[in-house]
Amino acid sequence: SAALAYRAQFFGSIKTKLQPLIWKPWVPQKCKLFAWLIIKNRVWTSDRLAVRGCPSNDVCPLCRAEQESAHHLLVTCRFTRRVWSLITEWVHYHQLLPSHWGHHRLSQGLVGHMMGSLWGVPPRALKSLLLLVNWEIWKERNARIFNRRECSTALLLSKIKEEAQAWGIAGARHLADLIGV
Repeated sequence: SAALAYRAQFFGSIKTKLQPLIWKPWVPQKCKLFAWLIIKNRVWTSDRLAVRGCPSNDVCPLCRAEQESAHHLLVTCRFTRRVWSLITEWVHYHQLLPSHWGHHRLSQGLVGHMMGSLWGVPPRALKSLLLLVNWEIWKERNARIFNRRECSTALLLSKIKEEAQAWGIAGARHLADLIGV
């Protein structure tokens, strides 16, 4: 039958928790796609470009100290950690502080840690906030590489606040409740 043929396509596949993590929260589709690429380690950072033989600058454009990778950009980069510290002060959930993250792998660690074990933080709002912050950090990375423009962590925080308000107005009601829109 057609149903049996459809199910046969998935034999040997790995089940993940991507549905509630990436595809369920209220965020624009481009952010969901970006998050999926990050989880699958398919985003074009300098480490992936080097594997393909493409010329690239190996240094992270945000901190200018370590080799760029998706994990570094969104988890270990000191610029990213500073942004998350500012986010923590803004939303008043100290469980989001980077010092609570530990050293996790990107696909399981930070995302799973932030989604599953942050007691007291509204999970739906947190998912939208996580995707928003990662998206804005990626846009800042691209602005530095392609447009030769950079902003401080404080300016990036103000961009995140504006975007969060716009998302809240557009339909991310859990995020709007978190930030007080």
